[in-house]
Amino acid sequence: MNTSSKTRVMVETAMLIALAMILSYIKVYELPQGGSITLEMLPIVVLGLRHGAKIGVAGGFVFGLLQMILGFQNVLYCNTLLAMIGCALLDYLLAFLVLGLAPIFAKMVPNRVGGYVWGAVAVGILRFICSFLSGWLLWGSYAPEGMGAVALPTTDPTWFQTSSSLLL
Repeated sequence: MNTSSKTRVMVETAMLIALAMILSYIKVYELPQGGSITLEMLPIVVLGLRHGAKIGVAGGFVFGLLQMILGFQNVLYCNTLLAMIGCALLDYLLAFLVLGLAPIFAKMVPNRVGGYVWGAVAVGILRFICSFLSGWLLWGSYAPEGMGAVALPTTDPTWFQTSSSLLL
């Protein structure tokens, strides 16, 4: 790769990270218990698909680091140093780093467009796993009385009534 190609990749990486930062502030849907749905993942996934897993993971790491710096008060809610480290890793660094792995999953599908879709879905699932583990391991102690960190399906017909009343 010559110097102009390296510069182009670096500038494109910076622009996609900046786009991801902007998209992180545009909420598609706000969840009732906190959190929101945004499109911040898309530029990092596109970065990985365009330039490979190495550049994608690096871009995801930088974006996660920027998100952690701007949202550091969330890390401070943790009670112990170990929980703070877990929060920094699961909620920020790993959660966005895995988005750069999209090309690895995209190669599993012979169709190019299908591979891109599968890569985006697969890394979305990996990011969800990071968020799930964070909620279960770190934030489960903040769940309301009588509700565990993980709500499992049940055959009890009153479960829906109880859980829906917690949302309101």
